[in-house]
Parts: sequence; structure tokens; C-alpha cells
Amino acid sequence: MKFKYPVLLGALLAPLFAISQPALANIYITFDYRYDSSHFFTGENSSRQNLLNAAASVFETRFQDNLTAISSSGSDRFDARFFQPDTGLNTRLSNFSVAPDQIVVFVGTYNMGGTLAAGGPGSVAGVGSPGFFDNALSRGQAGALLPMQTDFGPWGGAISFNNNSNWYFDPDITTDEPFPNRYDFYSVAVHELAHVLGFGGAPSFNNLSVGGVFTGTAVHDLYGSNPPLTRDGHWAPKLSYQGQEAAMDPSIATNQRSHFTELDYAAMKDIGWQVSPIPEPETWTLMIAGLGLLGGHLRASARKSERKKR
Repeated sequence: MKFKYPVLLGALLAPLFAISQPALANIYITFDYRYDSSHFFTGENSSRQNLLNAAASVFETRFQDNLTAISSSGSDRFDARFFQPDTGLNTRLSNFSVAPDQIVVFVGTYNMGGTLAAGGPGSVAGVGSPGFFDNALSRGQAGALLPMQTDFGPWGGAISFNNNSNWYFDPDITTDEPFPNRYDFYSVAVHELAHVLGFGGAPSFNNLSVGGVFTGTAVHDLYGSNPPLTRDGHWAPKLSYQGQEAAMDPSIATNQRSHFTELDYAAMKDIGWQVSPIPEPETWTLMIAGLGLLGGHLRASARKSERKKR
């Protein structure tokens, strides 16, 4: 799916928060590289995993949900279904298990043409008792089950990145510097992770998409109205909050850094995530000081030359 974003003080601090803060929330995102067939993230390119982990921290530091485990055992068998990130074709892993509070994201790359990346949540198949399957579908989030579907509890999903795009792999996301003619990998990773976590694809998101606008209460209270959406599950192009372009905008330009805005977080809250508030100023001081301790199947379209979709 797609995005954009200008930079304010909150945006500049967002990556500091992601890197330096000890996890205040409960979920943790695990990246699985078994489909990284071109070694885009492994071997000599393993440093790129740091940017994926930084993108995951955007959500790990704010989401306070408790997700139950999914444990395949005996007659209860959970099969994870998702698109294979190095081909884009549907696949499944049988007898899969997910730990408590864990979200598994399969990542890989292939030549995606004019698309920068694609991401979305996986689905569930297999055999087992009704209770086992209810848990696999909801991760203990009762509102994620029919008929309510006011919440979302995914096991994870997949993200494909275009290995033919001109990426900028920022060695230090706490700074903002020019990177002409390149697309910011970190920004795109954050955007696609939000799709895995339900933006644009969760039933609870779709239930709030009415008449081309998003009707969630948290978003309405923050934005002052129901903001417009695109047909493919993004904010309308160039939608902004407090002067900053929203992360879940449908496209991104070269030489552009995006950050997850409070409007984007409010949408995640509306679809069921328990989102913690922004830390108090004294907490920011401690986190910034902590930098000195740091050592040395729904798809998303991406953004085009000059401005591509996500």
C-alpha cells in the first residue's frame, strides 16, 4: 500500500523513540528470512535487517495488546497462509506455531516492476477444535471474531520489496539528510508493516470504511472529521496531520523520509490495537540520553519514479 510524510519535531523524535526506548508495549515482531532467496537481507546485506527492526519498533513501543500463542499440536493444526515474498505467489506453512505476543512477518524481494513493496496480513487454515481455530483467528482478541470484528489479532503476514528499486538504506535513522533519486527503505518498511497489522485490510478496518471515508472514533476525535480513503485502503493522497503527511498515504517520493503520525496511530487504535500515549517530556529526555548507550492476502502498491505507490 502507499504513503508520504513531512517532518516536524515529533517526526524527528519518532525514530529516536523507536531505537532507544526499552519496549513499553507487549507485542514483538519477528522477521523470517527463509524466503530471502536473493540474499537481500542476509549475508553481506545483513545490516539491512537493522532497518526492519527499527520499523518494527514503531509499533512494538506503542502497542500494548496481549496476544495469545497459537500452538499446533496433535489434532490441532494451524496452517499459516500468505503470499510468498520472493515470488508474490500464495503459499502455506503447515503445523505452524506462534509464541505469545509474537507477530511473524516473512520478508523477501523480487522484481515488482513499478511497485516499491507489498504487504499484508496472512490468513488461517488447517484442522482442529472450534476453540483452537477461534484462537488462531483472534489471538485472544474477542472482538476479532464474527459477528463483531471490531478488533484484530493477526499471527503475522508477509512483505515483498522490489529488488529493482533504487533504495536508500539509512545507516542512522535518527538523522535526516538528502538522498536524491532514491526511495527510503525505512519509510516503506513502516508503511508495509502497518498493512500487515491491519491498516487497509483487517475486517475491523473495512467495517469503518464507509462511503469513501474512515469513520473510526479515535481518528474523528483527533482529525475533527472522517478523513477520506482511497479504494485500495490508504488515506487519500497528501492527507496530513499537523502539517505532516500521513504515513499511510498511497505514495512516496524519492528523497523523502516518512514517519508514522498520531493520525496513523489513531487508525490503528480504531481497528482494535491498544495504543499507548506519547511518552511524557521527561521520558523523551531519558530515551535521547540512552542513545549514548547504543553500540557502534492483501497487497500494497508502492510509489513510482518521482512518486511511487506503496
